[in-house]
Amino acid sequence: MTREPDSKHMREIAASFAGLLRLLTHDGEVERPADIRDRLVDRLRDALDRRMPSIPDGEATFVAGTFLVEAIIHSHERTEITRLRHRDLGTSHALKTTSADRANEAVTRAMLLREARIGMTLHHPNLVAVQLAIRLVDGRPAIIMEWAGPSLSQRLAAGSISSAHIRQSMKSLLLGLDAIHAAGYVHGDISPANLLLCDDDFERLKIADFGTALEHGARYSDLDIAKVATPGFTAPELFRGEAADPRADLYSAGCVMNMLLEHCSDTEDAMVELKSTARNLMDHSPPKRPPSAMAALQLITEN
Repeated sequence: MTREPDSKHMREIAASFAGLLRLLTHDGEVERPADIRDRLVDRLRDALDRRMPSIPDGEATFVAGTFLVEAIIHSHERTEITRLRHRDLGTSHALKTTSADRANEAVTRAMLLREARIGMTLHHPNLVAVQLAIRLVDGRPAIIMEWAGPSLSQRLAAGSISSAHIRQSMKSLLLGLDAIHAAGYVHGDISPANLLLCDDDFERLKIADFGTALEHGARYSDLDIAKVATPGFTAPELFRGEAADPRADLYSAGCVMNMLLEHCSDTEDAMVELKSTARNLMDHSPPKRPPSAMAALQLITEN
């Protein structure tokens, strides 16, 4: 049984705490400004929460007083993505916001908030959960999402995969797409960079980034943004500016599947049927593709 500290130890702890509190609130005999005091308390609390042996060098940064900024994961001319940790729950999250250079662009800000609204309507195990929309101290809008791990493109760069991994990942991708399509949207930018792997588990692959999503029948020209295009993955009809149709996402899924096959270590015989399915999904004529994500999934499970 764990023993509680005796009275002598409690007095020592109390005396040490009093001295620590004095250091946090005063610089010598001068009382510290409230903002500096609060930052010091935040850093100490974070170190205690994480059972760290010492307080890390450098100044800790918190978002909304709750999320510790751990690392900037991605920085683009339009957006930034940062990994966060909830200070009380210990859970990992991702924060997406506009880049500082685009902070005052009305269209960029509006598109991020649109992404938040769409993401909050989508709920499925194979979709990254959008949890909260906030404003940062500098006024930029931001989205807080679950942390879902590295991208599929990063995983492929790390080593080969098996045909079983391909089936698992395509099942996850198509189930996620079915949920998006059932909600009335087309994702529009399915690519390995927007597919995340939780704990290197292909069955827990999740679709991310709903900033490109369009309502069925809408066009990118309806919005104040350029056509979304990831080279090698975007359906040709979206390049032409045609109305969004779920089969555009199936074309992109076929391109992802084709890339997975290029990284497969299995024998050629084991991949024949999978390659045939990928070609079917990648047909340049939308009517020749499977009519839905579930129909595409059936092709994979049957082979």
